[in-house]
Amino acid sequence: MSKRLFTKESLARLTPAERGDLMRLQMSESYGSRSNYLPEDCSQCGACGEPTLGSGWCRECYARFEGLRAKALAEKEEP
Repeated sequence: MSKRLFTKESLARLTPAERGDLMRLQMSESYGSRSNYLPEDCSQCGACGEPTLGSGWCRECYARFEGLRAKALAEKEEP
């Protein structure tokens, strides 16, 4: 059984700013959005609005989400 991300215990491992980032990413468009100013194979990141190849989140937003998720679920040790 997988761990649940949005529990009181897991969110307590994050700072208030990190909780805000996690919620912003979680609630953002997962497919991004199209723009007439971008080539047909590109879209805007659903979280930050930066141009990205394909659709969905950019690499930075995806890495930020995965890092926050891992910290909240205590999947990796803090240095």
